[in-house]
Amino acid sequence: MGLDDITLSESSEWWAQSVEISEKFKEAAKKAGAGIKRTQKDEKKAKKSDLLLAGFLVKIIIDKKYDSVLIDLFKSLHSWYPSNFLLWIISLIHIWISNKIREASDKEKIAFNYYSDALINFDDQHLPVDVQNRINWWVEDMILIVSHDYSSILTQQLIDNLNEKDEIILFTSKVFEFFLKEININITVDKAFNISEFILSEVEKEIKKLEIEEI
Repeated sequence: MGLDDITLSESSEWWAQSVEISEKFKEAAKKAGAGIKRTQKDEKKAKKSDLLLAGFLVKIIIDKKYDSVLIDLFKSLHSWYPSNFLLWIISLIHIWISNKIREASDKEKIAFNYYSDALINFDDQHLPVDVQNRINWWVEDMILIVSHDYSSILTQQLIDNLNEKDEIILFTSKVFEFFLKEININITVDKAFNISEFILSEVEKEIKKLEIEEI
């Protein structure tokens, strides 16, 4: 059937359907275009974190003292944990990263020079004030990095990853152990794991409060 064979009523119906399809197409194209822009914006944000993480890796791979955290860091990278989240975890053992995070959020930079002359056992009820402050700053950095100018794509990816978080808890606990060992404080493996599990559960709560754009 050609166009000449369409009756007036059929023609009106056909035109109405065409307009409706056209409007739906425009709306879909508009949403797709916005989605592409958001994706590009998210990719740009991801690249910043990727470059910062790459810079850190260059610093630590050649330093043998970091070997105990490298294996679990690489496992977390392999599991596609976003680089901004991994940066937050390792910021505990590298003040340079903490200050980069804080600088991006217009927060005051921090300094940490504590070291215990004698080996002491970890006691969360009687931690030296400097150590307690450093851990509190670390948790604060977490809130900064997951909430400041965040990427919807990476945030959703992180939420998905945290559904199975034993691997990232282990990595976090290794970093926590490393931090304490460097300042001459001893902590058991189980205690480090339990504390890391608690901290990451708090992280997850903060992440789930964020509004994630549908891409």
